[in-house]
Amino acid sequence: MRKIDCESCNARHEGGFCDLPVETLADLRNAGVTTLYWPRQVLFGEGNPADGLYLVCQGRVKLYQSDRFGRERVLEIAGQGSVVGELPLGDEQPLSSSAEAVEDSQICFVSRSRLVPLIREHPEVAMRLIEALSRQLARARRKIRDLVFKDAAGRLATLVLELAEESGAGPATGEVQLPFSRAELAQRIGVSTETAIRLLSKLARRGVLRVEGRTIGIPNLDRLTRVARADELEG
Repeated sequence: MRKIDCESCNARHEGGFCDLPVETLADLRNAGVTTLYWPRQVLFGEGNPADGLYLVCQGRVKLYQSDRFGRERVLEIAGQGSVVGELPLGDEQPLSSSAEAVEDSQICFVSRSRLVPLIREHPEVAMRLIEALSRQLARARRKIRDLVFKDAAGRLATLVLELAEESGAGPATGEVQLPFSRAELAQRIGVSTETAIRLLSKLARRGVLRVEGRTIGIPNLDRLTRVARADELEG
């Protein structure tokens, strides 16, 4: 993977930070440090100082937390245009999660010391940050709602629908490439790995999904949507 310039990026006009005015985008790029990451390469670690924000230019990043036994819990898979990391008001607050690339990724890190002057000069950057962080807050609240109100099959179906929407998969021929392992999928929906595998098999037997390794086919979008709403797949 080679670095992609903002001006030549194929997502240049898809929103987020990419479609800022050229002069503002140049100042944002100059304020940050752009780095290429390979799969499983760590961006930052839980407990380290929170000293800036990471903009996902290309690829996907896994946010996760670990317990004292080293077991991980995946919190989110952040895609292109996402903002990860934390920027607390105080200087001593540590990061609440870790992050690593799940595929070849291009990340721009902007430190607090460079970000504050940039926002003062370009207030539209602050607006884009608010928009991005608001979307992340909404996703977190939806995840909490799903954990409370949906069963495991409904949460799995919802996750597949979200991945399909991100990739633009169609209702009849769409295929979703899972960007994580079965164990990480299980963590995303709050079940054991064995339960996640059984749920995938069950949805496949019912004709709701096609499952081949990490490729998930969606032969019937309407049925998958009903499962996500807990209107189908009892028993």
